[in-house]
Amino acid sequence: MDSQQENGREDRQTKTLRILAVADQVEPQLYHNSVADWIGPVDLLVSCGDLPPYYLDFLISNLGARMVHVLGNHCYVPHDEHKRCAPEAYPGVFNLHKKVEAIVAREGDPPLLVAGLEGSPWYKNGPHQYTEAHFALNVSTLVPRLLLNKAQSGRYLDILVTHAPPRGIHDNNDRAHIGFTSLLPFLERFKPALLLHGHTHRYDPTLPMRTRYKDTEVINAYGHVLLELVMKENGAGWQIKPKAESSR
Repeated sequence: MDSQQENGREDRQTKTLRILAVADQVEPQLYHNSVADWIGPVDLLVSCGDLPPYYLDFLISNLGARMVHVLGNHCYVPHDEHKRCAPEAYPGVFNLHKKVEAIVAREGDPPLLVAGLEGSPWYKNGPHQYTEAHFALNVSTLVPRLLLNKAQSGRYLDILVTHAPPRGIHDNNDRAHIGFTSLLPFLERFKPALLLHGHTHRYDPTLPMRTRYKDTEVINAYGHVLLELVMKENGAGWQIKPKAESSR
């Protein structure tokens, strides 16, 4: 291999995607006109729910990046008779719920395979609340596209975006904040590199925000978390950059 080939390979290996994920809380340091100077370049914005549309619009406008999101159990806009909020209530934001998307976050980079599931456990018959059985049904709707991804690209998924965490990981014991059990076999089978969630408020800073489960890094995006992803050497998907630090 000549030096030009070696340099090209090195460039591909060291390419990074910077992702800013937010959830649950409007933070003054982000809702500020100097946010772009503070955060730096961002390739993709991810909202894990329970944030008002004006805040998401502000981040899109000031950071100049595409945003994908799922709704939480508080979505801040009026609902229809079916307890759903209109997609146009969140202008410029792509709703990932029950979808699998191949996102080219930056021109020339391989696509990022991203899926989403909204909502919290059912606790008072509110909008975007699900029983375990209903949530498991939502999970199953992703499977056909994931199988197609595997056939086309050799991998199922890079990132799963949810509002609620998996059962036993970053969740609480109360009815509203217990995690969804059906996420655990999903992670075991489809092996996304990353699961981003919100819903669990980290009032106690000693609570874990990152937990490894099998092949997946589960991260609580409460407030915000800034991540860097790199493409694996064999091109088999994106992963968190080794020793990458998150900003809080």
